[in-house]
Formats: sequence, structure tokens, C-alpha cells
Amino acid sequence: MTTTATTATTATAATTTTAKQIFEYNGDIISVDLSNVKFCPGPCNDSMEESSPSIYTSQNNGVNNVKEIHCFKPYSGGKYSKFCYPINNTQTLVLKNLRICSYCHHRYLEFSEENYIEGLNQDANTIMKKLEKNLV
Repeated sequence: MTTTATTATTATAATTTTAKQIFEYNGDIISVDLSNVKFCPGPCNDSMEESSPSIYTSQNNGVNNVKEIHCFKPYSGGKYSKFCYPINNTQTLVLKNLRICSYCHHRYLEFSEENYIEGLNQDANTIMKKLEKNLV
């Protein structure tokens, strides 16, 4: 077990219980199901809940089309199945069922496409700290 995972599970007795509820450990995979999380779980500093979607109405050939646009991505209101952040050379943080702000989404895609592992490592640690702080 690396220092990162040890810190997440043994900081204090209270944190140990909380970390086990938040994070699921399976070998070198640390995963968290974000189905019920209403704030951006990404590395940004924002922990405010996503606001209600905006409703847009358009008319095409006499037919009204109503569309909801959400603040977080995907804008349709759905969820991404998973984002994977390498924590270090052996461990990976897997965020499941997430909605994420456009800044964090863009950052994740950019770092992934450029294979910027150091940036993804830093983001993984930031995300773990953010989730521990806000999901208690």
C-alpha cells in the first residue's frame, strides 16, 4: 500500500471509517461511486451543488421543442460511466457515475490526451482530499 492510500485510510479513526465508506479498495484500484454527488468531484476548488437545469424552448415548423441544459457535463443530464486517474505507478483512482464541471472535464481530457501523468497524479490526490472533505 502506498503513502497516498495509507493517508486516506489511517489519518484518524474517524477518517478511517469515512474513507472506507467513500472509497472502495480492490488491489491497486481505488474507486468511488459518485451517483448521488451533486457537486463537481474534479480537482477544481468548487464544492457548490450543481444548479437546476436551464430550460430552452424552440419552435420548428410549429412544433415546440423543450430542452434542458445542465451546468455540469454531460449537459444532457446523464453521467459519465468512469474517469480513471493514475495515483502513482501502481494505483488508479476510478470515479464512477459522475457529472463534472466543464473546467475539470477539459483538464481531464487534455491531460489524458497528452499523457501528462504527473498532472493526473496531482489531480487524483486533490480529488481524494476533496471527496474526503465533502462527503463526510
